Amino acid sequence: MEKNSFTLLETLISITFLVVVITGFKYSTYYDEKENVNFMLLNDLENSFDNKNYENFSKTSQNVQIIKNRVESENLTLFKYQFENENIKLFKYEK
Repeated sequence: MEKNSFTLLETLISITFLVVVITGFKYSTYYDEKENVNFMLLNDLENSFDNKNYENFSKTSQNVQIIKNRVESENLTLFKYQFENENIKLFKYEK
């Protein structure tokens, strides 16, 4: 005698297995809302660097002396743009 259809027990086991697999993917570490927020913030910061729009950054200046060929010295004023929160610390020096 051939079996052509699923029994109720086989159907319940299959549905339970699918629910466990789908729930596992939903709560897996592959998608983390906090990481997504950090990624979006880093993307915005990168765009700010490209556009030289430093409104989200703190700005400090620093004087640096560079000696070239052991004879010639040059004084530069560098600006440090810095962003810092609990997960991200980022800075950039600019002349």
